[in-house]
Amino acid sequence: MSSTAPAARPRTEHGARAWITLVALSLPMLVLSIDANGVVVLLPTIGADLGVGADSMSAVVTVSSLAFAAPLVLVGRIADRVGARPLLLGGIVGFAVASTICAVTQTFPLLIAGRALQGVASACCFATSLAVVDAVFDDDRLPIAIGVWGAIGGIGGAAGPLVASVVGELWSWRVFFAVNVGLLGIAFVMLAVLVPRLHGDRTRSIPVLRLLVLTFGIWTVSAGIQRAGVDGWVQVGVIGSLVVGGAALVVLLRRRTGEPLVSTDVTGSVAFRVGVAEATLSNWGSGVIMVLIPIALQSIAHLDVLDTGLVFLAFSVPFAVGGAVSGVMMRRLGPRWTLATSSAVLAAGLVLLACTGVDVPVVVVGLGLAVAGLGNGVVYSASTSHSLAAVPIDDAAEASATLNMVRVLGLALGIALSNSIVRVVDDVVPGRSEAGLRVALGVAAVIAAAGVVVARRAAPVPVDVAERR
Repeated sequence: MSSTAPAARPRTEHGARAWITLVALSLPMLVLSIDANGVVVLLPTIGADLGVGADSMSAVVTVSSLAFAAPLVLVGRIADRVGARPLLLGGIVGFAVASTICAVTQTFPLLIAGRALQGVASACCFATSLAVVDAVFDDDRLPIAIGVWGAIGGIGGAAGPLVASVVGELWSWRVFFAVNVGLLGIAFVMLAVLVPRLHGDRTRSIPVLRLLVLTFGIWTVSAGIQRAGVDGWVQVGVIGSLVVGGAALVVLLRRRTGEPLVSTDVTGSVAFRVGVAEATLSNWGSGVIMVLIPIALQSIAHLDVLDTGLVFLAFSVPFAVGGAVSGVMMRRLGPRWTLATSSAVLAAGLVLLACTGVDVPVVVVGLGLAVAGLGNGVVYSASTSHSLAAVPIDDAAEASATLNMVRVLGLALGIALSNSIVRVVDDVVPGRSEAGLRVALGVAAVIAAAGVVVARRAAPVPVDVAERR
């Protein structure tokens, strides 16, 4: 955004109404997070009902995450132009419609279409929800508000497998999708009443063609990364996706003319770049824990799906606590010490898991999950609030979209490379079923520890930036 852009709007809500709005904003995030993380445990049942093999069922997860990450910047730019409210409400409606499709479908292609629509609708909700939080709360309360927002979403993400396993065992996988509709209906009514009309900057142009190329590049690269984690990196399809998608992104980065795809008020902020880096590094470890540990608990420790979900409460509860206390830590310790400390705690939890593995008493596994969950919860919310605190309100949706896009790419890369590590190590060290898992967790710990170094660049938001907010 240029220096001649309209001044940012002041915060619009105060007192109890702002906190009620936050609760309403958190409800769809809770639903979306439970859905995204819970569907994994239902894949065998869904495949059996629809007559689809296990190899094809991975598309149920990947198509949704790709459809989420790819359009985020485009959604953020549109939201900053027309306002966050219509896209937020539209995203809720879209996710409810998509969930209905998934609940009633009798064919696999229609299920994939529903999951893709869920991904796009999630992008609309995530990119705009944080923008509304940013507009409603003042700078003093913003870190605490984002901490609560992140904690509620974190509960949904970590508890998703448990919720899905219980619903699937008591009723069916179709009920798991159908429940979304009712909860999102409540959220829509609340948000339609509570969310203020945030007018965007109508003078801003939207370079549609370039943003579509960006979306295509991100989709293709992400698809290649995720496919590599399953099929290996030396495959024609994987190499082709990475080359084609990478070429599209390189062309965009080399283009120096015209308005930048992401506002320079966003990308030019050191605080924003530090926040994005911290979020990406921590998400690597989060992906390893959320994907590899449940598989290992069932295949190595021989727990059933329900017990696996119960064990994962050791991760989800501390994650929620970490998100809740992150705002207080940011105010008392400042962003530098908060991000450094939480990154170190996350790394320590990953090291503990790497040393013990999962074929030990569940109390020991739970301890590693708890330490990692606490650190991850703090760094997730603290990196988000630090990123947005340095961005003018008029750019909040774009900044949130960019943050989440890079965060998801870090998650995808971490999962893919960790799967590759597990496969290679297990081939080299036959007969030791946990060797690959432990090495992958050790690598994730090193990546998380890099956040301690990155945090040294974190600093309070400059006065001139705060004044623009």
